[in-house]
Amino acid sequence: MMNVLELQPGYCGWCQVGVPIDSWGFLAVEVFACAGHRPGPSVLVVAGVHGDEYEGPFAIARFADTLSPENVIGTVYLIPVANPLAFAAGTRLSPVDDLNLARVFPGKADGMPTERLAYFLFHEFANKADYLIDLHSGGVEYEFLPVAGFYGVPKPENASFQAARTMGLPALWQLPETAGVLSREATRAGKVAVGAEYLGAGRVSEEGVQAYATGLQRCLQLWQVLEPSSSPEVPEPRVFADDWLLAAATGIFRTSRKLGDNVLAGEELATIVSPRGEVFAQIVAPHAGVILGLRSKAYITAGSWAVLLARELSF
Repeated sequence: MMNVLELQPGYCGWCQVGVPIDSWGFLAVEVFACAGHRPGPSVLVVAGVHGDEYEGPFAIARFADTLSPENVIGTVYLIPVANPLAFAAGTRLSPVDDLNLARVFPGKADGMPTERLAYFLFHEFANKADYLIDLHSGGVEYEFLPVAGFYGVPKPENASFQAARTMGLPALWQLPETAGVLSREATRAGKVAVGAEYLGAGRVSEEGVQAYATGLQRCLQLWQVLEPSSSPEVPEPRVFADDWLLAAATGIFRTSRKLGDNVLAGEELATIVSPRGEVFAQIVAPHAGVILGLRSKAYITAGSWAVLLARELSF
């Protein structure tokens, strides 16, 4: 098993680490590690926390091909599939214990398999990094407007906001303080953390893969882990806040709205109906805003995410 504390300058390549997840064995997690010849910060990039999200893993593989000990200052760790069991099953939750890895960080050393995985990833990687990027998408059940998420206030002096802004995505999202999320727990541990979302619905967006790979390069240049280079100017992103509106009933989710739509307070966003069209619940905009996320799977259960309607912030 690779010891992340003993990574020597000049090492660059893929390896596997063994994560103890129960009394009977280890789970293999693939890691790309690159230690530059020059000392500097440590960066961790993670994807595949949910097993049905694909832009992040492909972007990490593409970005790894651009790194070498000659161009990296400090160390970079890339984990394309943080949750191999869920990834193999193509599911958001782990098939071994039905837990959501993105809700159990920093984990438990003696907990359920997913909690043990979270503990290992957090304490062996995230807690030893200076900077962290957590790449997501909407998975099989949701789709997101491409957003880079940050914690704290939308001000240039906020390092999380500035990193999210640097990624070059068209929108920024002031992330909710959701316990157990890797980027949130890393922020609480004193790290500069960003969490991004890009489309989803179980597909792989080539535009998303490239946008993420480019965003990683831009962030590492900001943090002086890579030398700066000329890159195309990107429009100033819009900044949003707020969390998901939840379904009030179980049924079939129906909406004519699209990602990026502007809506007014009181407008209908969606209905939840029976297969015969009987309306169980309506989802109405509690305020004006822009749709950043939508349920993409038709069947929805009460309490599930339905619509992410966000207010625009100024900075």
